Amino acid sequence: MTDHNLPKTIFLWVLGLLLLGFSQNIKAQCAGTDNTVTVCEKDTDIATQNYTLFDKLNGTPTPGGIWSTNDPANFFALDRTNGIVNLWEVKNSGVHQFTYTNDSCGESAIVTINLGGYPGEDNIDGSADACGDNSAVNLHSYIGDETEGKFQDFNGTWAAITPEAIPHLNENFFDAEAAGPGIYEFTHTVPVVATCPSRQVRLLLEVQRPANSGIGSNLVVCTTDDLSGLTNYDLDALLFDEDSNGTWSEGPLTNELDDLTDHIINVEAIRDTHTSGTFTFRYTVFPSHAVCTVNTTAVDVVILPVLQGTMATVNYCEGPSEYTIEITNYDTSLIASGTYTATYSLTSASGTETDSASLTLNNDGTGNFQIDANPINLNEPTTLTITSLGVNVCSDIQVPPISFIVTDLTANAMDSCEGEAPSVDLTNIYDASSNIANGNYDVIYTLTAPSSAITNFTLNDVSFSSGSATFSIPAAQITETGEYEISLDVASGFPLSCQITDTFSVTPTPPPIDLDLLVDNSCDATQIEVTVDAPILSDGSYTITYDVTQMSTGQVAITNTINFTGGTASYELDVASLEQGNYTASVRSAQNDTTPCRLIFDFELSENFAIEGIPDLPIAEAQQIICLSSYAPDLPTLENIEVTATGEILFYATETDMDILPLDTTLTNGEDYYISNIDPTNNCEGSDRIRVTVTLVDPAMPVASNPNPLFCASDDSTVGDLNAVISSASPVVWFDAVSGGNVLENSVVLVDGQSYYAATEGDGQCLSTERLEIAPTVFDLEPPSLELTNLALCGLDNPTVSDLRDIEGNNPFEVLWYTSPENGNPLTNDVLLTEDTTYYAESFDPDTGCINPERIPVTVELSNCNPEDYGFFIPDGFSPNNDGRNDTFFIPNIEVIFPDFTLEILNRYGSTLFKGDRNNPAWDGDKAPNGVYFYVIEFNKQGNDPKQGRLYLNR
Repeated sequence: MTDHNLPKTIFLWVLGLLLLGFSQNIKAQCAGTDNTVTVCEKDTDIATQNYTLFDKLNGTPTPGGIWSTNDPANFFALDRTNGIVNLWEVKNSGVHQFTYTNDSCGESAIVTINLGGYPGEDNIDGSADACGDNSAVNLHSYIGDETEGKFQDFNGTWAAITPEAIPHLNENFFDAEAAGPGIYEFTHTVPVVATCPSRQVRLLLEVQRPANSGIGSNLVVCTTDDLSGLTNYDLDALLFDEDSNGTWSEGPLTNELDDLTDHIINVEAIRDTHTSGTFTFRYTVFPSHAVCTVNTTAVDVVILPVLQGTMATVNYCEGPSEYTIEITNYDTSLIASGTYTATYSLTSASGTETDSASLTLNNDGTGNFQIDANPINLNEPTTLTITSLGVNVCSDIQVPPISFIVTDLTANAMDSCEGEAPSVDLTNIYDASSNIANGNYDVIYTLTAPSSAITNFTLNDVSFSSGSATFSIPAAQITETGEYEISLDVASGFPLSCQITDTFSVTPTPPPIDLDLLVDNSCDATQIEVTVDAPILSDGSYTITYDVTQMSTGQVAITNTINFTGGTASYELDVASLEQGNYTASVRSAQNDTTPCRLIFDFELSENFAIEGIPDLPIAEAQQIICLSSYAPDLPTLENIEVTATGEILFYATETDMDILPLDTTLTNGEDYYISNIDPTNNCEGSDRIRVTVTLVDPAMPVASNPNPLFCASDDSTVGDLNAVISSASPVVWFDAVSGGNVLENSVVLVDGQSYYAATEGDGQCLSTERLEIAPTVFDLEPPSLELTNLALCGLDNPTVSDLRDIEGNNPFEVLWYTSPENGNPLTNDVLLTEDTTYYAESFDPDTGCINPERIPVTVELSNCNPEDYGFFIPDGFSPNNDGRNDTFFIPNIEVIFPDFTLEILNRYGSTLFKGDRNNPAWDGDKAPNGVYFYVIEFNKQGNDPKQGRLYLNR
């Protein structure tokens, strides 16, 4: 089917579209149309600072729209309201787009600017400087012209022309520090943009040497260090690689630097003034160019405080989670009070553990810290050492280590019965040296009885082995029954911070059976009764047997046996049929019960009696003499009366008195005492008594004419010599004590300072109870003290005994001189001394006449003469003509001054004519003719050389 209206329809559609497009185009003209412009060398045209975008739109834009950009580099350069852009503020060359939007038509148009680059300005006049310590020099800062508001583009390319600069350039940053001082050339190039050419500027940058105050270090010392070697300490030693043109400065506390040239400080003086602290010194170097900054290096002189003191602790028992360590007597002048973190080590046989804790130092020299119980090994001696108090305290911790033990020691006390000794087991006990206890130790313990009574005891020499011991508490110390508490300590063991305690029970002993024998008359019995009082037994019975046995034959005369479970009973024994004699009545009980703590199951009671029995009369001297000195210092008693009797002896004050005198009754002189006795086989006492009269003898003490006689030690006086000062008509016995002591023989040598005691020996050889004390003085001189034992004098001075006085020391007594080692007579002071004689010095006390016979020898030499002092000369001739004048060649005094000399005379041919010495000192010329002769003298004395000369013989 053909549509004849199709062409018309198509025409109408095309026409509608054209009309619509025309309408839209008219409407879009309110924003204008897109346009592209190119701007080169914006920096040469100030008008580009107010570049109007609206004028660059194509079409017919209408005002009232808003401008925008999507490039952050353009945001602040664009005024969005009026569409003016400051191209000098657009710091990137290239393509920039700005969009104009008009809301009245809802359309937008874009102005595209091809913006040529601005590389900045050449800087090659030497004004570009950077400091050599700058590792990131921004080269852009040298090529802009900020005074005119021009800023170079930041998207240009920097290049190093100077080869040395190439490695140190990173985009627009130059590492001047790595490159070092010098002049470096760079270029900054902006690229071609559209029709705008590439542009380039040059930069000559001079890197200036920076000020270098060096690398500093610190001087760290402790306040207790010996700082005498740091009294002239050079601060320069704390710097490395510093410039030498710097100066030192200090804080307000040290006052060590005199001026800017001074760099020597006295560290010891700083310590003495401030004890400890951190003291800062600064080294300042000024740069050679203003582009560099002043460089300063600070160094510290650190004087660390020191903990110096002691620790104290105790030995602990297992249980607490922490243990307290006390700091005692720490030196508050060396470290301030406060809280520190203490690092410590714990060393035992199992190894070493370290830990830390907060340590508090009080301002009174004390302190403490708590250590954790977990790292401590039980039952091992542990040594605690403080190793550090942190970096602000000297590492030299001057606190001696301490040792302690944490133990799980135990005491196990066993339950017991009354009358028994409870046993106690001790384990893990240590000695005072913190070693496991081995050996014998005293155990000190406290018992708290059921009644709360407290008693203290010590058990000596308890044997320990490997820290364990078992001992028994003496039964006598258990005075009650019930539950006891025991608290123990081991003497010479290590001290504990806790008590060793335990409890134990003491069960009372069940009551025993009570047996009794009642004899009406033990010496002539007519009736005997046996009584029984027995506790009722719940699980056993008693077997009771009683009998009578004749003591002489052992024959049983009466016997009977009874069985029952307890109660009371009595039985009569028929003794009427017994013959005369001595008998034993016995009653025995045995039981088979199982009551706890029953100790005795068998009981027995016996009683001796007689049928018509009387003991024999005692025998004794009626008159007895007793020496009181035999019993001094006590007095004799009844026991000292000599009596012979059968059985026990009894003493009475009268013949009829019934009160028996105690044996320790003191005897009274001239008193009568009455004596009887009891037969031990039947306990019968005799009806008669004997009488003894005692006489107590005590001679009078001797009398002395001189209680302090004087003797010379050199006389070897004896005890017998003391009799000379005693006045007594009776013999005297000497003792070494005022009472008791030993008898001294007369031959015993007397000792100075010792007392001797004399007793009178009276008739019957009784000694006086009182003794006379004689305290003799035995004067003993010391040997003389001499300054010399060899004395050199000159015989030409005619020395005497007075010259010997010069060598006597400071003696508190006189000195006598002798020519023999013993005996002889003392020499007077004017006696001349002779050669080859030994003199002897002896001590002499003129007040006592005592001497010390030990004589000290002194050798005297008489040749100690200076020849010049005595005009010594050698004659040059002699005339042997027998005229009595110069008949011999003799050298005056040579035998005194040079006693060992030799003289030789020779003729001119060298032949010896004479040899002489002190025994033959003179040459008579013999038959020698007149003429010249020669002599040779050997003085043989130190310091004097041999001498030769000539002499003339003229007859």
